[in-house]
Amino acid sequence: MIQQYLTFKVENTRYAINVFKIQEVLEYEEPQQIPCSSPLLTGIIRSRDTNIAIMDLRKKFGLGPKIPGTETRTIVLEVVDQDSGVINLYGIVADEVFEVIDLDDSYLEPLPSKKNFSGAQFVSSVFTQKDIYTLVLDVTKIFSEEELSTTATSDPIATSDPIAAKDPITTSNPIAATDAKTADAPKEKKPAKKTSRRTK
Repeated sequence: MIQQYLTFKVENTRYAINVFKIQEVLEYEEPQQIPCSSPLLTGIIRSRDTNIAIMDLRKKFGLGPKIPGTETRTIVLEVVDQDSGVINLYGIVADEVFEVIDLDDSYLEPLPSKKNFSGAQFVSSVFTQKDIYTLVLDVTKIFSEEELSTTATSDPIATSDPIAAKDPITTSNPIAATDAKTADAPKEKKPAKKTSRRTK
């Protein structure tokens, strides 16, 4: 089965997240600080008239701080509350977003026995593309119950297709990259449609 993944970089490591867990990619803006019990949540931003809590992924991965640059992006994730089944929005900050790729499941490999890399406990699998090692993040493992409960999104979210790859390159390689920077351009902000949904 072929699935789509958004690829991005934090520090010197390349990561990927399934696009069905992503609502949109935004240009970075400084979060507004709010009182919060979790030191990993740096504040909130607003997009589509919805509050989005921002997770400090670098701190979560045990990395030092970094000043945001022109390539810095905020990836907005759809995270399911396991108790209520409601999907809330959380943002993670990437040093750079690359592209959306098509990847056959057969190319996903289990984690190496020595997990001596940043964020290993949040990774579900790995794959290699053009000799580049990429770690697939499991969104459900990134956010703790405390973080989910203290900053649950109060507004509903749109349920439209998250990220659509544009004009994929047809190749014999099962990993087909879209045009570079496809996911880099943030979507136009517009009023949200349906506000919440529950998992069955």
